Amino acid sequence: MTMIDLDSPELTWIEHAIAGSDLPAKLSMLHADEATGTRTVHVKFPDGWRRDVVGHQPAGEEMLILTGALTVSGHTAGVGGYLVVEPRATRAATSVADGSSAVVFFSGPGGGWADGEAADAGAITLLEVAPGGSRTERPGLVGSTIFTEDAAGSTYDVDADVCWPEGRTFAHVPAGTPVPEGTGVAVVRLLG
Repeated sequence: MTMIDLDSPELTWIEHAIAGSDLPAKLSMLHADEATGTRTVHVKFPDGWRRDVVGHQPAGEEMLILTGALTVSGHTAGVGGYLVVEPRATRAATSVADGSSAVVFFSGPGGGWADGEAADAGAITLLEVAPGGSRTERPGLVGSTIFTEDAAGSTYDVDADVCWPEGRTFAHVPAGTPVPEGTGVAVVRLLG
């Protein structure tokens, strides 16, 4: 297990054209697991990035805002915000403040953008990253997510992706392995 510095110049970045936007974002893969269908990606949005089209996609996303702010369908998450977008949720009027970045936890396959609303659209929820908070199990999203100040030394029965937004670090923690020490509230995404 390795702690990843989210500000490290050694991160590998690719440019990716997100469906519906003319400006590509920069992505750095932090962890991917084919067995669970999950990916954790650090995303840096260019200033002025927006997606005006209305649509949906099969994957669910949980977006931990590190810098700036992200708005999706009238829900705005700033630093310390956690935006939960269930699979097939209607995405409209999506934009970012200048200088925005996020750690995005994906559940399900990449791609598959479709214009318009889905007949079985999921919900969009905005949570605050604060001790004791959580995202409970939901259809289409892998596992659950907890926000805690007491992650260091904890072990879980399943693998976990852990991010400390204040300390700007990330670790993938295998099942049964103690979580390392981090700075501030930890966002613990349990992958099972």
